[in-house]
Amino acid sequence: MKKGVKIALCAAGVIVVCGAAAVAWQWNNLKAAGYMLTMDKETLDSRLEENRKVLDSAMEEYQLPTYTFSPEERAQLASGELDSDAAAAKLLEPPAAEETAQPEESPAAQTQADAGETEADSYEEEYEEIRQLIAQMYVLQATYVGKLEAVVQSAIDEYIAGEHTDENRTKVVYSKFEELTALEKECDGKVEAVVSRLRELLKATGQDDTLAQEVERTYEEEKSLKKAYYLKEFQEG
Repeated sequence: MKKGVKIALCAAGVIVVCGAAAVAWQWNNLKAAGYMLTMDKETLDSRLEENRKVLDSAMEEYQLPTYTFSPEERAQLASGELDSDAAAAKLLEPPAAEETAQPEESPAAQTQADAGETEADSYEEEYEEIRQLIAQMYVLQATYVGKLEAVVQSAIDEYIAGEHTDENRTKVVYSKFEELTALEKECDGKVEAVVSRLRELLKATGQDDTLAQEVERTYEEEKSLKKAYYLKEFQEG
């Protein structure tokens, strides 16, 4: 067996075995380990991009601008320098009003539009809260990634500063376990609250919970792919 694969299996094994106490957490780690061993970093990047498009689609449906947080902004979210509510509020800001003149509508068209507005207005508060929850979800994912990046970088720095051996690599992975577990538990709790409230609002407005399922699934997939990506990076670091 090649040395690189041995190191990868060791690092993945530590995280997977340590997570055995929680079934959902364990399953996510098993997926991450599988991704790491079967995909290169370019493929993982591509899968991450595809996964994010699902949430982007939900944002588009609810008239939220698609936005990619920069590495600097993710670091600021992770450190608390950028407030999560303030970040979500940015996504909720209405686009600049268009100054071009709009063609006049016929009376019949106007009547039809007014009828549609009346139906939409009955769920105006719920619709706005759904938008807020989607924005919060977007920020939560960026915050989780920012914090994960910080932990991974500290692990790489710690390994580089010490002995470059398999034993030290495994030791460093173990040393970050509690921090990573606490981070994921914190984010999972916030996501669970968002998804639960989203389901309530979708039901109240006569919709199925497809959107809530997609939001939850993209978060879980983001975690698996990111773990795989950084395990791969740690293996190569």
